[in-house]
Amino acid sequence: MHILYLHQHFATPNGTTGTRSYEFARRWIKAGHKVTLITGHYDIGGLELDKGLIQKQSIEGINVVVVGTTYSNKQSYLRRIISFLCFMFLSIYAGLRTKAVDVTYATSTPLTMGIPAMVLKRLKRVPFIFEVRDQWPEIPIELGIIKNKIAIKLLLILEKSIYKSAVSIVALSPGMTEGIRKIVGEQKPIVIVPNSCDTELFHPDINGSRVRREKGWGNKLVLLYFGALGKANGLGFIIDAAERLKTNPDIHFVLVGDGSEKTAMVKRVEHLGLDNIEILGSIPKGRLPEFVAACDIAMVIFANYPILQHNSANKFFDSLSAGKPVLLNYSGWQRELIEKHEVGFGCRLCDVDEFVEKVRYLSYHRDKLSHMGYQARVLAETQFSRDDAANLLEGILSGLI
Repeated sequence: MHILYLHQHFATPNGTTGTRSYEFARRWIKAGHKVTLITGHYDIGGLELDKGLIQKQSIEGINVVVVGTTYSNKQSYLRRIISFLCFMFLSIYAGLRTKAVDVTYATSTPLTMGIPAMVLKRLKRVPFIFEVRDQWPEIPIELGIIKNKIAIKLLLILEKSIYKSAVSIVALSPGMTEGIRKIVGEQKPIVIVPNSCDTELFHPDINGSRVRREKGWGNKLVLLYFGALGKANGLGFIIDAAERLKTNPDIHFVLVGDGSEKTAMVKRVEHLGLDNIEILGSIPKGRLPEFVAACDIAMVIFANYPILQHNSANKFFDSLSAGKPVLLNYSGWQRELIEKHEVGFGCRLCDVDEFVEKVRYLSYHRDKLSHMGYQARVLAETQFSRDDAANLLEGILSGLI
């Protein structure tokens, strides 16, 4: 089977972001399939960029076609829209030139990823599966990023058209499934395939003592966030929590990453004179496990928008793999999961008082952290295997030809 994989933000382990598409593609190749992956250049994706409108690379047997578009979370919204549109047209061109394709697997975001898949279905009679990693356009609408009523109406029409045109849909969480079901009704097949755990890169046996020593964390309770520092992440919430806990010198917050909100956050921390929170830059994914190993508790944080509680963030699964207790500032399916399995706690969405209460509880009951970390690793190994996820999708794709 020849799978055409469409993903504008494809990343390898050399980057500093999620590698879901890379992991699936290389497993499908090992299973005997051919995979051609069309992508753009994502500044944190780890791909090398050469000159040329269409570049071809081979990465662990994946035929990677990089079209001449660039994307960064630091770009203005207008520049990002231009990037989406340019990629859409170039990926259609590259897809039409790809021979003997049996099935297309298109993954969002952005929503425009569905357009090349629909074009190829019509012109080359290639069926496609559409993977919804984030609910577009619902998320940017709720965040106030998209306000124009005409644009909203057109995007909602496009969303419905893509869902109806796809043979089936892959959603990354139960909440996303509910949102999609409201649009397409009960007839369209929807499969939940959450992000999975990299149990080889992140694991409990990594020694984080060197990082703790270099950073001077000593015996403090270190709560770590790693990931994007953007509007949707709402990390001003952690600064609020740190301000409430500034009289507890044994509690320390660490934020690792980069994004559009970083500069403002650094200035705010300096203005408040907080020494119980530090904001570090991005760390290569190869070194990130050592930092995760060095913390006591991993945090997953989102801004105060209810739709974001349906997320399937990579950092959540990496934290499980690392065998770390997890603290969320929201509820939803992940809170239910970790509290059921005694891995950590969630809160009412962006409730600083409840969050601070949970931090203090964990600080006073450090003897419970080891059990929580053990339970996290068990959960990673038993419920979020990458092999199982890839095999499930391979079976669905094979059923289309």
